[in-house]
Amino acid sequence: MTDPTPADQQQEKNSKVQALALLLEQAGIDPEDVAPALMAFATAKQATAPLPKKDKRIYQEKELIYDDESSFIFKRGDTKGGWYYLRVYDPISKIPFIKSLKTKDRIKAIASARTIYQDVKGKIERGDRLRTITTEELVKLYLEKESKKITDIPKEGITSGRYRTKNYFLGIWLDYIAELGCANTPINKIRPERSREFGYWFKARPRQNDPHNKTPYSINMINSCISEIKRMYKQVAVRDRYIGIDQIPEIDALRESPDKSGARDVFSTDEYNQFWMYCIHKYIKEKGITYDEKQKRIIFYNAIGILMNSGLRPKELLGLKVNELTFLPNDTEDQKAERMKITIRRTNSKTGVGRVVVCPITKRVNKIKQAYKALGVNQLPTDVLFMNPSSPSRSSYTREIISKRLRNVLAQSGIQDQLDKNNKRINLYSTRHTYITWRLRYGNTPIHLLARAVGTSVDLIQKRYSHIKVEQQADLLTRAQGFAKASDVDLGNNQFWINE
Repeated sequence: MTDPTPADQQQEKNSKVQALALLLEQAGIDPEDVAPALMAFATAKQATAPLPKKDKRIYQEKELIYDDESSFIFKRGDTKGGWYYLRVYDPISKIPFIKSLKTKDRIKAIASARTIYQDVKGKIERGDRLRTITTEELVKLYLEKESKKITDIPKEGITSGRYRTKNYFLGIWLDYIAELGCANTPINKIRPERSREFGYWFKARPRQNDPHNKTPYSINMINSCISEIKRMYKQVAVRDRYIGIDQIPEIDALRESPDKSGARDVFSTDEYNQFWMYCIHKYIKEKGITYDEKQKRIIFYNAIGILMNSGLRPKELLGLKVNELTFLPNDTEDQKAERMKITIRRTNSKTGVGRVVVCPITKRVNKIKQAYKALGVNQLPTDVLFMNPSSPSRSSYTREIISKRLRNVLAQSGIQDQLDKNNKRINLYSTRHTYITWRLRYGNTPIHLLARAVGTSVDLIQKRYSHIKVEQQADLLTRAQGFAKASDVDLGNNQFWINE
């Protein structure tokens, strides 16, 4: 249907007027008598008609503050407050910077805008970002970047385990920032010196996943967390121009003794025998436990046995596959009944270098496999040896699950009380240090062979276990000692002699 023409509209209006006149005439009313009333009605209708819509353009009453057409003050057309705002265009991000001046006075608005303008233009010229971020947003950006580095091959990126550690450390940092009351504060507004005490706060922090564990966090762990935090600020906040390098949080690292010898406590032979006897005679025979729980306990204590006899890192043990446990080709049946060859693939090694270790673990491995069969788990050659029976994806036990069982057994067996009296701390990683210590002290294993077997350097072993070499040479060091005595010392001549 086409729109009516002006002629058609006028014809329609005339028809309506004629019809109205005919209606009035039929009713006996003179049209001239009602004309004033109709005029009054039309006037009233025009007076009550809606006002024309107000201009809703955002930028109203624009006024330049300097000779810069991209920067001006204005009032918003979509609000009723009448406040002045400043707009400065950022050619780098191509996004305008807009800030309320919090005044309705034009003169005050111009003065305030000029001060802010100088700061904003300085940032633009330096390449700094005009929009800043909170600490939580910074952590998110950093972890997104780090997640792209995850790989199964050590030293070529970061492992998924290392990524989880980063996530854990930065979660602690977010808790600290929240405790400072700065969770919603932009990072460029947090004074760097406010975070100096973070290390001491972390040291006193209760363990969130195990409140009953009163063992303090290690200084090495706390300093590693501090290093990760500073790395995040340098690689994202400073590099991406959210803050300057002088705005990186100041965090005091905790002091640690440079003496690394004996850095981690180890089992004594008596403590380990007590642990083993308790597991065999009480732990797996405890009344009230289910059949499945008994099998899990068998798997646990034999896992500790493999760690103690192989020197594997806990991560390497939990990533060990069934088909990576084999026998030496020339071994006799008696030897196979005693020892096995463990192949640590490079993707399961901390150093990214594969290695082989031979150790007496055949009986322990057989008990572990039998326990899994009792649980109804059919392990394939490509499965991990320490598969979590509850895992739909056939993944391994986590380190925390094994560690928690170790803590419970140490406490239930009474060994923990002895450790506390001797100020010793035993954890899952202590098994590796115990293996190295015992191989040096009792096995007299050549240090180069031992270093290759455990996947570390000779230099590191010498630094951490040099006290064992001293113990082995005790007779030589004390030979003829105790029989000699100083008979005279002449300090003036700077000479002394000994009579034996």
